[in-house]
Amino acid sequence: MPARRSVHAIWMATALSLIAAEASAQSALSPEVAALIEAQAAKIRDLEARLARLEARRDVAALVAEPAPSVAAEAAAPLGLATRTDSPVAAVASKPAGLSPPTMRGRAQFDALVYNNDEGSQSTGTEVRRFRLGAKGDLSDQLSYVAEADFGGAEVSLQDVMLTYELAEGRTLSVGYFKPPITLDELTSSNETVFLERSAYASTFAPGRRVGVAARAWGEQWGVSGGLFGETEDSDLDTEREEAWLAAARGYVDLLGGEPALHLGLSVYHTRLPDRGPGVWLRVRPETGRAPRVLDTGAFIAQEGTFAGLEFGYGSGPLTLQAEGGGVDYAGAISGPDFGGWSAQAAWRWTGESRPYDIENGVFGRIRPTRPLGQGGFGALETGLRVSHLDLADETVDGGSMTTYGLVVNWLPITRLRLSANLIQARIERLRAAPVDETLLTLRTAIDW
Repeated sequence: MPARRSVHAIWMATALSLIAAEASAQSALSPEVAALIEAQAAKIRDLEARLARLEARRDVAALVAEPAPSVAAEAAAPLGLATRTDSPVAAVASKPAGLSPPTMRGRAQFDALVYNNDEGSQSTGTEVRRFRLGAKGDLSDQLSYVAEADFGGAEVSLQDVMLTYELAEGRTLSVGYFKPPITLDELTSSNETVFLERSAYASTFAPGRRVGVAARAWGEQWGVSGGLFGETEDSDLDTEREEAWLAAARGYVDLLGGEPALHLGLSVYHTRLPDRGPGVWLRVRPETGRAPRVLDTGAFIAQEGTFAGLEFGYGSGPLTLQAEGGGVDYAGAISGPDFGGWSAQAAWRWTGESRPYDIENGVFGRIRPTRPLGQGGFGALETGLRVSHLDLADETVDGGSMTTYGLVVNWLPITRLRLSANLIQARIERLRAAPVDETLLTLRTAIDW
């Protein structure tokens, strides 16, 4: 193509030179001859313009006729295989629509514990309370995922591993391994709870993560969720017993609609338990990791259980109040105990920050220091008080009862770093035994990303 254009240019230049020379030589000719020469020059200029337009059209046609990337090439692109990249069309087509790179997430919590009771027992210890790693991302504009595992403690355990599909704005459907929607304290992330451990009431009666499917909907001042879940752990199929299942639901409203927030909620579940072994067995620590399990019901057989709990929360500026209570009623041929409990807590941020209310999840969220350390401030300082009670004694089951009093101090020099001191005083009571008082102090350094 360039060689052909050069020939045309040389031919045109030669022709114009001859015409100019002829015009100069014949300047003395008659006006009729001069007009004829000018007409020929105009015709040559017109032909040159038409030729340039034809060549431009030929170049465009060649570009359009370039073959599009094959389906195999598009499929290979996300795998990092070689694909055609010299065409803009190929570069755009090789990107999977809606697929975003995963966002890494995690948290690390390191504890030091001092424990003693009035019977003379005393001990100290340390632990990696949580060390979680995971990722989240989008598979399409409506489908997202999260996968996370905890490497703290003696065993690796799965946390949330789920797919979520957005049916419409404020409407989602999730499937995977996650928590049933039960109790305000249980559904608050461990990154955002006021105290280092959840109340004995919430940790005992919440059913824990399970494989299941759940739907959720929320608006500006309300939210509801519910789902159906399987057994708590992997079990071999057994045709001689009925497998366990659990149906759970939660609803809540924010009566004030914003700041301040006034939360009222109700959560319920009904579970069908295996009709033989291993049964129900509740063992409870005094709201401190690695502490001895001071309440123990022993194993008992029940066919089903029903839980109902009420929730209250109030958040206004630096003040947050929370309270909840409820119980579970087990039914069985041998025993059908009823257990109950409650908790109440208050928190105050001395540096003025709030815990914003999250209407999508119905919980109070993260503290973000107004003046972080290193940026002209001290960070955020929070103190909290909590009282909780749990009763696991009824009928033939004597798991005992426990009342705890807690004090916590949280310092957040920056948003995702927290240094805490949590003091717990617990009283444990059992039938035909003297009460036991325990004092536990936990120091924690926590970071999340």
